Amino acid sequence: MDGPLAAARRTILREIEALLTRAREDQAQELMQAVYDAPRIMVLGAGRSKLAVDAFAMRLMHLGLTAHVSTDVTCPAIAEGDLLLACSGSGHTPTVVQRTEAAKQAGARIAVVTANLESPLAALADIPVHLAEYSQDFEPDASSQFVGTLFEQGALVFFDCLILALQRAHHVDPGEMYARHTNLE
Repeated sequence: MDGPLAAARRTILREIEALLTRAREDQAQELMQAVYDAPRIMVLGAGRSKLAVDAFAMRLMHLGLTAHVSTDVTCPAIAEGDLLLACSGSGHTPTVVQRTEAAKQAGARIAVVTANLESPLAALADIPVHLAEYSQDFEPDASSQFVGTLFEQGALVFFDCLILALQRAHHVDPGEMYARHTNLE
């Protein structure tokens, strides 16, 4: 039966596809290289963007990389050579901008995933990644969903695409990844 849920699903999936289709391959590859080269990766976000980037940190750990969620009490001090990956659709979230400034002052490399390349957060980026919102018809800034929702969905799927690409590029065995998955659930 084709009801309101099916129609909403089609709209959302088309919008995510439009967003990810417009993501630049060169930016994604530069981010992948930075992630793989960094001795440690710290992730940062707020709200639903935090949920997306925290999930990315978990998968980085599954790949065997050293990743931390910057707001966790067990996160070590960021240092020169580390990578901070900040995720914010608006690029104006005060705590995210402030903590990114602190990481930059500490000598960390900064990657930013944002919908707004004209933002204070994007201005701090060594590696900017633009995930702009699009309608299902590829119309810029015209998502049918509540403000920011498409960016957050797109960021989650974008990060999962990076994980699969890194897994394939570095021939990481899924069994090894599973062995790193928590057994405290």
